[in-house]
Amino acid sequence: MNAIIETHQLTIRYGDRAIASEINVDVPAGSFYAILGENGAGKTTFIKTILGQHHNYVGNLNVTTKSIGFVPQFRDISRDYPLSVAEFVGLAFNSGWHLFNNRSEKVAIHKALQKMDLVNIADQRLGLISGGQRQRAFVAQALVKQPELLILDESTASLDHEHKRQLLTAIVRLQKETGLTVLFITHELTLVSDFADGFLLFDAGNVTQGNAQALKKITVDMTLTHPENEVHYV
Repeated sequence: MNAIIETHQLTIRYGDRAIASEINVDVPAGSFYAILGENGAGKTTFIKTILGQHHNYVGNLNVTTKSIGFVPQFRDISRDYPLSVAEFVGLAFNSGWHLFNNRSEKVAIHKALQKMDLVNIADQRLGLISGGQRQRAFVAQALVKQPELLILDESTASLDHEHKRQLLTAIVRLQKETGLTVLFITHELTLVSDFADGFLLFDAGNVTQGNAQALKKITVDMTLTHPENEVHYV
């Protein structure tokens, strides 16, 4: 399987400090990969490097697509946020607050809403729907331009267990149906081990790649050894 992301001797720096050194990984196209590691280990900076937002690195980084959807960790959406779910998803086509979409964009918005099971609440205000629905709207906005690579930054962190699984189940279904590649930054090792095809673990400046079987072993080892600290570790 072809790699959608491939690195060779990649060292990423933040200022003068190397936060991850000599990274040699290859993420297969069409896979679901968990991005694991302690806070400050370099996960977010690695993602910013993939997105072209961080340029302080040496070595080789090859990303074979520019079609990337990104769901950031934090979105400041209050109850009085004025846009409907559909209008919010449609912002992906705009650089500002222009809300008029053309015919093809409206079709794409509807398809994205369908993918995340949001058609029935498309006209409701984003600030008034549930947390689980809101996270699905965030993903729908990232999907509306039909990216080849979807990057999620802790998108399940604020959800209860049922809604976490519902969100990841929907994303994995899309991954399998469309060949979408997914990178999921998370601290929830037990949760993601049920969904991911593999992982990248950022630890003390090093990055380790492993498959689904290795991820399940890490999950068992960590939950048996540090059951109360699992979330903090990864």
